[in-house]
Amino acid sequence: GTLTMWRKLLIDSIYRLGTPPWDTPPPSELRDAIEGIHALPPGNALDVGCGTGANVIYLARNGWQATGVDFSPVAIRQARAAARGVPGAHFLEGDATRLSDLDIPRPITLALDMGGFHSLPNDAKTIYVAELAGLLEPGTPLMMWQGIRLKPGEIAEVFGRDFVIEGSKAKDFTIRRKMFRRSVAGQWYWLRRR
Repeated sequence: GTLTMWRKLLIDSIYRLGTPPWDTPPPSELRDAIEGIHALPPGNALDVGCGTGANVIYLARNGWQATGVDFSPVAIRQARAAARGVPGAHFLEGDATRLSDLDIPRPITLALDMGGFHSLPNDAKTIYVAELAGLLEPGTPLMMWQGIRLKPGEIAEVFGRDFVIEGSKAKDFTIRRKMFRRSVAGQWYWLRRR
């Protein structure tokens, strides 16, 4: 509806102005999952709310077939430009509540959501979780970082039917931009499709 249209315009404008604060290099938690001692074997990864594609490009450079989905056509354009010449990095413009409409390679062996869930309107959150669950085979890991705009217990409540929460830890997210530095309180979650 109209709200969706305004949200898209706002997000596109932020991407046009420069790097949004939420668009950051691959976090150490992801690098650990991909390169650490218990590294996941490369497969098909899905990054929902991929922004300009840093995580997708990182995964592709580490042997994954990685697909990023974002609501913002401007972000997707920037992601495709950044990923030129990187085999295995793919981007789709799309809505997180309509993932089943998209041509996402399967089976997905790793799903990522770096702050996408918390930015959705409340009525869209349960639809998104159902759509994501529908794409994943039982046992598939989902790595998430979410900011503080969540109600206590919201992850367990909204994801609990389709996912097991295997772990979580508080981790602030430091945004650095030239003279500007700010810390956003948040939480990592490691989930697995039931």
